[in-house]
Amino acid sequence: MIKILVCGSGSIGQKHAQNLIDLDADVNIWSARKDNEVTLNQYLDWCDGAVIATSTDNHIKLARKAAIKQKAIYLEKPLSSDYDGVDNLLKEAVNIVTEVGCQMRQHPNLKFLHERLQSGEDGKILAFQAWVGQRLDQWRPNTDYRKSYSADARRGGGALFDLVHEIDLMTWLVGSMQSVYADLRHNSDLEMQADDLANLILVANNGAAGSVQLDMLSPAYRRGLQIICAKAIYKWDMKEGALWRLEGNNPPVCINRIADDYVPANMLFDAMDNFLNRIKNPRLPACCSLEDGAHDLQILLEARISNETGAKRMLEDYQR
Repeated sequence: MIKILVCGSGSIGQKHAQNLIDLDADVNIWSARKDNEVTLNQYLDWCDGAVIATSTDNHIKLARKAAIKQKAIYLEKPLSSDYDGVDNLLKEAVNIVTEVGCQMRQHPNLKFLHERLQSGEDGKILAFQAWVGQRLDQWRPNTDYRKSYSADARRGGGALFDLVHEIDLMTWLVGSMQSVYADLRHNSDLEMQADDLANLILVANNGAAGSVQLDMLSPAYRRGLQIICAKAIYKWDMKEGALWRLEGNNPPVCINRIADDYVPANMLFDAMDNFLNRIKNPRLPACCSLEDGAHDLQILLEARISNETGAKRMLEDYQR
């Protein structure tokens, strides 16, 4: 039985723990509010892998402790709230199993789209758009959203950081990015010390360009994307659970649709299943690698600087 330590007892940590139990893993949970460093070290000595699901500003510190002990690591998104320790973690984790928690890559529609784009059958990717939005108080209805890390930029919250999935999807589907220009603002009546609206213009290394809009103020949930290729356009809507292909003057064709019983929670379950399978067989490829997560983080941090300076920011490529 694989032994997993879950660091963080919040909602996401509890979901991961339950999924791991359902997958027949032996699970312990460590909480910074209830436990100490001695307990953490004891758990890390005990486990085969660690799931880091604390507030974003504590991710790297805990991941490095696991890496030094050569434990497999599943690190919740985004990688961190700053660059501190990221390069060290990349070096320390070279020979161990690592995954970043960008579980949107597990969505069946998007996995199908990724394969189509990789095949190149519709020609070069030229442009892209992605969007996601929902009021934070609707997103977290059973808690005081004002006390959550999502409402506090200092802890890694805000629309830009907390809704990084759409940025990650663009780097996965389109390719690594070379530049970002961003506008961040607080436009709603929500009581939060962070941006509730982020607009990014991104240019990929392959020349494709597009926009990503992230918000915590939409009065109704919305999530989708479109990829414009030389020969066709792909459109996806999360609520509809369908991927459409448009070509010429022909009517749109639905080329992939989720099963009637599919629920978004399946993505988290599949992410944990993938993590356990990679612990069993480290030669299996990462779904979202540590380098992918570092590239996403760089986009986030450079977007902040772009917002402050009003200038486009250039990016590095973290891929090994």
